[in-house]
Amino acid sequence: MRSPATRTRLGAFTLALAAALVVGGCSTPKTASGTLDEGKEQVKQLVLEAAREIPAVEPFTPPTIVGTQPCRKTAFGFVVGRTGAHRAEVPLIVKVEPGTGRHLLDVIGDAWTSAGYELDDSRLGEPGFPQLRAHTPDGYEVVATALTRSSEHSQINLYAVSQCLSGD
Repeated sequence: MRSPATRTRLGAFTLALAAALVVGGCSTPKTASGTLDEGKEQVKQLVLEAAREIPAVEPFTPPTIVGTQPCRKTAFGFVVGRTGAHRAEVPLIVKVEPGTGRHLLDVIGDAWTSAGYELDDSRLGEPGFPQLRAHTPDGYEVVATALTRSSEHSQINLYAVSQCLSGD
């Protein structure tokens, strides 16, 4: 049997640990306003807007299916459950003239800057796969990656993802 002092210390430790998990160690994303259906439409529009900025060598097929990923609750880097919200996400591949991929990222970047997006160009210098990321004012993320290793084939991979949104 534990002494009252030991039980008090264990109780205080348990309370402190629980408070630390709730306050300091949790990185669970918040659910944004809007619905998942609205998010699906928005991510499609984001990749299509970027695709229209660049000259494709063959027609691309606009996305018709948008994927979703569940948003997860985390504590200290470990997944501890789901939030009930989801992120909408969609890719789009655009074939471009060989040798133009890196330049076309600048074209996309200019369009995103004009639209008021916050750019992250820290990966533009990546050999073979330069990448440009942007965060929209309403919390979406859109990415353009140029595949530049082949001298015969070149493409821009576009990808957009929403914040965590309510809906299935």
